[in-house]
Amino acid sequence: MILEILLVFSVNNGHEEISDRIFESHRECAEFVNMLAQDDVVNSDYGFRFVSNDGVLFDGQCISQEDYSLKKGI
Repeated sequence: MILEILLVFSVNNGHEEISDRIFESHRECAEFVNMLAQDDVVNSDYGFRFVSNDGVLFDGQCISQEDYSLKKGI
């Protein structure tokens, strides 16, 4: 079974968005987020919250498409 991991996030506590990029693993998604944040910001449940250098707040999670659908009742 191939996992499809979504990068779900909000910017400055705005509306939840989903990245166009689909990841093959939680780890791949976490590495991408950590690279963007330039720090280790992804926690053990693959959630994250960080402020970028220009003061923008990012809050979100790397989550499987299946879990996201269940969470949203889709």
